[in-house]
Amino acid sequence: MSLEGHTTAPGANVHENHYCDHEDASGIRCTQWGCYGFEESTGATRWYCRKHQPLIYRGLPAHGSIHVFVGR
Repeated sequence: MSLEGHTTAPGANVHENHYCDHEDASGIRCTQWGCYGFEESTGATRWYCRKHQPLIYRGLPAHGSIHVFVGR
């Protein structure tokens, strides 16, 4: 793979691993990949695996859940 044409900006080619932020009652953290990011504020994002993602975020159901809309 060639690096020709890639940016030289500092930090531009850095990959950051996101692991699940879920912690159980005994303080043990989940070790799964956190593929679902949820913003707490403009400067903080919490990452969760599929098992621990919030059921509702900003009024929307969790990714992969069944959406049932009942019309009038």
